[in-house]
Amino acid sequence: MKKFTRSLFLILLFAGLQLEAQQFVILKAGKTTQINGISTSYIAALRKTKKGEDYYRITVSVTNTGNDFQQLFQVASTTYTKTDQNALAYFQFVNATGRGLSATTGKLYAGPLTIDVPYKCKKCPPPTDSHADKYNHYFATYVIGIQFLHGATITHAYDIRVHKGATPIVRAMIK
Repeated sequence: MKKFTRSLFLILLFAGLQLEAQQFVILKAGKTTQINGISTSYIAALRKTKKGEDYYRITVSVTNTGNDFQQLFQVASTTYTKTDQNALAYFQFVNATGRGLSATTGKLYAGPLTIDVPYKCKKCPPPTDSHADKYNHYFATYVIGIQFLHGATITHAYDIRVHKGATPIVRAMIK
């Protein structure tokens, strides 16, 4: 019974650590925060004050300080479509009002991971060299996943509005 209790405790401990890693973390302006091996930071610049609201330009950035990150898709496609499932980082601007097309959330996406696949084209002319491989003259490029290499940085700027006198609060979650 003691072995069962200990193993159950260890399983729940590891499951709790995984759930904790998937939560939003509050960032501080100008300070770098490490989340799952990725450095995350933001800079807020006050642009103007109008009608009781402050307009801020928030520039968020993520830098991979850990290992190379790669995620493979279940199905390869010829085009890279940015969806919620392949977003690398999620940002929430907690006290943003959302008025006047200002942002309340944001996502950063890693670059696509592609592969060139050789194929034989029936309608295309044969290669000029008769000894050449028929499959190495025509290539199709497919997106098989996303990659975020070690040392790479992704930045994006968002315009938000907050109530006058309030400072923006930014939360981040890394996939």
